[in-house]
Amino acid sequence: MTEAEELRPVPRERAILESFFTQLGMFSFDRAKDYVEKEKDSSRGAGPTWAALLAALAHLAAAERAYHHLTFLGQKLGGQSFFSRKDSIRTIYTSLFNELRKVATGGGRHGPPGSAPYLEELLSHLSGQLCHFTQARTEMADLYEKMHSLGGQKNVGSEELVASLEAVLHKYSSKFHHPILGRVEESFQTEVEVVTQLLRVQAQVSEWRFLPALLGLHGAATKLTAWGQLFQRQRETRKHLFGGQSQKAVQPPHLYLWLQRFHAMLLAKFSFYFHEALSRQTAPADMRALTARTSHDYHGKICAFIRKHDASNVSLVFDNRGSESFQGHGYHHPHSYREAPKGVEQFPAVVSLPTGERPQTHWPNVVMMMGDRAAELNALDKVVHFYDDKVQSTYYLSRPEPHFTLVVIFDGRKSEKDAHIAGFLQEISGSLRNSKPFSVLKPGSKG
Repeated sequence: MTEAEELRPVPRERAILESFFTQLGMFSFDRAKDYVEKEKDSSRGAGPTWAALLAALAHLAAAERAYHHLTFLGQKLGGQSFFSRKDSIRTIYTSLFNELRKVATGGGRHGPPGSAPYLEELLSHLSGQLCHFTQARTEMADLYEKMHSLGGQKNVGSEELVASLEAVLHKYSSKFHHPILGRVEESFQTEVEVVTQLLRVQAQVSEWRFLPALLGLHGAATKLTAWGQLFQRQRETRKHLFGGQSQKAVQPPHLYLWLQRFHAMLLAKFSFYFHEALSRQTAPADMRALTARTSHDYHGKICAFIRKHDASNVSLVFDNRGSESFQGHGYHHPHSYREAPKGVEQFPAVVSLPTGERPQTHWPNVVMMMGDRAAELNALDKVVHFYDDKVQSTYYLSRPEPHFTLVVIFDGRKSEKDAHIAGFLQEISGSLRNSKPFSVLKPGSKG
């Protein structure tokens, strides 16, 4: 028998497998699990390889549900009774790997009399590829656990996480490529690419790199929209207690919702950090309306704070020392030349409200305090207070991340213990921190 004949389509079994993986790729985990369990019950006379694979697929659907809903995050595995103990996601996928490995290594040898060799070969081949898939899931679950643990930190660098995600994608991108697994492979690649892209954007915004961050946000949004269409196409039927039924869209799993939330947080931060460049492209009223629609309207909150507390100025200062690429607001041609800034020009106000211009007379004071009080500011949870008798002005400073400092300036003397001002700075700084998206990764988290 030729190789083409051995691997030719198997009508019934192949149709079952294709239907299962289509449902799995569309996040219909319960439906996929019920589907293969019913098939397993109705085909008890089939060979042990087929039965073993169907059992493994039911377990795969349950594992995928736990994975996509991120219910394993922050799970306490000790101190529970035997009957209430929950297995870790790693244990679940390791057990599944062992099940699939048995099918992969046993396929073709345990078929019933008269069974088709090409069916056994196909099941073995798919099981082998699914073993790689379970390993990929375990590595991604470990990365989500790591991200969740970073949620309480003051500052998070994205470089190590990006490198780990790129390694996972490179390692597994061609390991489960069978056409039957197409939906699952596509979903895996989209997920890893979106997470990687968002983490890259996070680093780019923190380095005040306009164009790469803009393109990254657009790319991630495009992928998330295409992925989200899978939910919009699906409807689930619900039967009512007193008769009748209704249909509603299938709710996306928590992982997808978190990616949407992560993107929304970055979009709000991007809109604030690059407000001047963006506002040049539209009318002031339209810009206010657009930023008001973001998840955190930093510009609107600061303007409201200035009006309410009669602040003289609120600025976001970028420390561009050591940044050879700094050229000012907006897009700059990569080969355009601009002499590196010196002195106080190394500390531009990338946002300055209410006028849009930094207060020149105050700037030497601001730069001096950023240097003299660097240790306190670098703690990232401190609000630094300073009153200058010469200019009769009060300064409050807070640092949301290493290269950016928020400065609030008041005419006259203000108390160091003013809770409203300190609370405002801590709220804005906390929202801008790179660790913020990770603090809402676990289902039920607030932020």
